[in-house]
Amino acid sequence: MKVSFQYGLAGYTGKADGLVYCYRRRQGIVYARKKRYPKLNENNAKIGNTTKNLHALKPSTGYKDDMRTYITRYNALKNTKKQQYYSWVNLYISLMTDMAKANPDIDLRTITREYIYEHNLPCISIKKAVEAELLIPVYDYVSMTKEL
Repeated sequence: MKVSFQYGLAGYTGKADGLVYCYRRRQGIVYARKKRYPKLNENNAKIGNTTKNLHALKPSTGYKDDMRTYITRYNALKNTKKQQYYSWVNLYISLMTDMAKANPDIDLRTITREYIYEHNLPCISIKKAVEAELLIPVYDYVSMTKEL
């Protein structure tokens, strides 16, 4: 639900009265949802272990910067308004899961940096990911060659 405040309160975020308020800086809107605690199941542990392992790969600063540049250019495209990326982490997780879907032999819970370089996987750089059709081409993607 979209929220508006009196007295010029623009970017409130937090929890109050059983609601969670979230501010989207790029759109300049605040929205609210009911505060709920999810029921934990086996899938939560799987996703948690996958995410923990992907962050343990520790992408380089240059790789993160290339991802941020890609996000800016991707979000500026006209045909991507429905799915936008808001952070390099969002793009990184999406890229890795798409790569695992394309190649079922890859297990993201156990993947290592050595395995990625040994098998020359397309997640090594943004340029390789675009060439492998895991990401949509953006302006000057060929210069995004910083490695994981």
